[in-house]
Amino acid sequence: MAIAPKLEIRQSQSLLMTPQLRQAINLLQMSNLELSEIIEQEINQNPLLEREETIISNDSISLPQTIDDYDNSTDKSEEDFAPDNIDYDSNFEDFGSDSVGYEETSYNWNDYNHSKEHHLTEDFDYCEKRLADTTSVYSLIEQQIDINFTSSRHKIIAHILSEELDNAGYFRGDTKKIATRLQTTETEVQKVLKKMKTFEPDGIFAQNLKECLTIQLQNQNHLDPTIALLLDNLELLAEHRTKDLLKICNISAEDFNNLLRKLKSLNPKPLADYNNDITSYVIPDIFVKRNAAGNYRVELNNMSLPRLLINHAYYSDIINRDKSSKRFLKENLSHANFLIKAMHQRAETILRVSEEIIKHQFDFFEKGINFLRPLSLKDIAYNLEMHESTISRVTNHKYMHTPLGIFELKFFFSQAAGSYVGNEETSTIAIKHKIKQLIDNETSDNILSDDNIVNLLANEGIKIARRTVAKYREALKLPTSAERKRQKRA
Repeated sequence: MAIAPKLEIRQSQSLLMTPQLRQAINLLQMSNLELSEIIEQEINQNPLLEREETIISNDSISLPQTIDDYDNSTDKSEEDFAPDNIDYDSNFEDFGSDSVGYEETSYNWNDYNHSKEHHLTEDFDYCEKRLADTTSVYSLIEQQIDINFTSSRHKIIAHILSEELDNAGYFRGDTKKIATRLQTTETEVQKVLKKMKTFEPDGIFAQNLKECLTIQLQNQNHLDPTIALLLDNLELLAEHRTKDLLKICNISAEDFNNLLRKLKSLNPKPLADYNNDITSYVIPDIFVKRNAAGNYRVELNNMSLPRLLINHAYYSDIINRDKSSKRFLKENLSHANFLIKAMHQRAETILRVSEEIIKHQFDFFEKGINFLRPLSLKDIAYNLEMHESTISRVTNHKYMHTPLGIFELKFFFSQAAGSYVGNEETSTIAIKHKIKQLIDNETSDNILSDDNIVNLLANEGIKIARRTVAKYREALKLPTSAERKRQKRA
């Protein structure tokens, strides 16, 4: 058979990463705050996009509030959106996947439980609620700099030094480098720093724990040679080596206990009660509310997102009057339509995933952390006929406000632990919570070893190895039984 060139026609299907598809994927993984910034940019760049409060017409397009509102929504074109069950990560190398799940996250139930907030209204301002009653540490320091320093030179040095303050209130900078940077002497910098160590709250700008406690004792007129000797041996105090400390300080056990109570009354972190990290506060993307029938209803938090409309009147007026701008307007109209449809699809996907999570974790919402069930991205993806990478993006940096508090969506995903009854219905997060409860309820006469914890969990039908208990305990930053015994006795 002769080999010769020839022409053939073949049909094949392939998925291309268009700019629109890339934008839809990016919108899906954004939080409400990130999406709000993107929308602001689009409004500034696209003359056809308007806020709802700017233009009101009969053709207003608004984001649906709940999943029920999508039943009669306009059908989406397959050309505009990719199906949810496409494996984006297998087809596009530039989009990394977190589809492995969230099994190793170490969430603390107490971090969520204290954040309950009931009776929310549309006027609820999250930042104002969380920050209104807190004092900014930066304004506090600035006021004290103005009061304590008269020369502009020293005020500049003081402001530079305040930049090296950590969240606990300790000075972590290098006075020599700061002096070089400001072209002055290290002696002058240290002189300013010494003055700043007298600022309120007591102990601020200390360079270590010993100095922090010493400053507080000096201000209270409680610093004597004995307690100073105790401060020189803080490492022994941390190890609960009471006998060694009694010999070093040459005091009785009663005097030692008095000194210990005095030390415990001090604040090792002077800035703990001040607002010095406003970025730690989050705005929930989803609300979960319980209706009169006892069912949970999911709603999007649209208060943090502007509602978008297309100014068709402006489009009709300009396109008929100015032919040179026809192409520009058509491109912007197409982009505006796609953006609004992409936001609708994002909202629908978030609502569907959230409702599926609530359905799976219904016992958790009813009874608490001990009833959190194991859940993986694959479970949600299978039930919703989506791909795991889609679920991963939806749950990334999204927060849910529930009657039990505010939770990151990742909180609800955890591995299953085996049990003696033959099923795997116990979540690792729930087991960690049980271990913490058992240790918190210990008394000085009844300290539980890891083996004791294994046996207690076995009585509840939870099959777990001793080394696993040790791993979970270390993840919760709980000391060993020997260390806890020394702490209880102290």
